[in-house]
Amino acid sequence: MKILIVEDSKFVQNVIRKVILENIPNCEVLTANDGESGYKLYMEHKPDLITSDLLMPILSGQEMLKKIREIDNETKIIVISADVQKATRDEIEELGILGFINKPVTGEKADLLINLIKGV
Repeated sequence: MKILIVEDSKFVQNVIRKVILENIPNCEVLTANDGESGYKLYMEHKPDLITSDLLMPILSGQEMLKKIREIDNETKIIVISADVQKATRDEIEELGILGFINKPVTGEKADLLINLIKGV
């Protein structure tokens, strides 16, 4: 399985990466620091699953996910964000995401992330 983590915080990126690799050791993990880089990596590698923040520089996670959904409705997406506004969450869920996890990713939220990924 190939997983793309799109997250502008290196710390959060590393936490998510560590949680994934400790629980799903045979997967390949790619990382991007913003939506634009994330989109480029998506186009180049066609990952099986994407985790994405929403609030990022250059191209927001929301805009990146919209661009991906214009050409691909199959790739699984998990949004991991501190942005919990109902309107934003509703709009993101309309894109057919697998799940929405509120930051920070610790304890139960890390377990939820792994369960969502293993369910793919």
